[in-house]
Amino acid sequence: MIDELFPGLPKSAFAKLDSGDDLAFYMQPRLVTHIDEGAAAALTGFYRSRVPQGGRVLDLMSSWVSHLPEDVAYAEVVGHGMNAEELGANPRLDRWFVQDFNQNPVLALDDRSFDAALACAGVQYLQRPAEVFNEVRRVLVPGAPFIV
Repeated sequence: MIDELFPGLPKSAFAKLDSGDDLAFYMQPRLVTHIDEGAAAALTGFYRSRVPQGGRVLDLMSSWVSHLPEDVAYAEVVGHGMNAEELGANPRLDRWFVQDFNQNPVLALDDRSFDAALACAGVQYLQRPAEVFNEVRRVLVPGAPFIV
């Protein structure tokens, strides 16, 4: 798939410097923010303008913070991440799952079941981004935003 979507780009472009197991790396929770307060406020404002109120939201590569506006109601916010403790501490998530997309990029979610998908500060760690993005396209309703 990489060859089809990125002709001429070597497969090594998606290789990690650390060949260790990602789940082992993320086993220890890191309850830190990965962007500063100004960036977080700007992102929350952007989400407010683009994520449909009352919609079903998929928050990929999430943690203990989703940056969704606190005063906006959504039908459901489903989170994905690499650490159960971090995801469990996120008050915006109605449910969540842990999955290593570098090992398995397939989402165990229904087709066309989300009105928006988010991926904040995590895409750069994907070794199989095209496969993950194709899965996101599958689970989004047509025309729904995927905000990276």
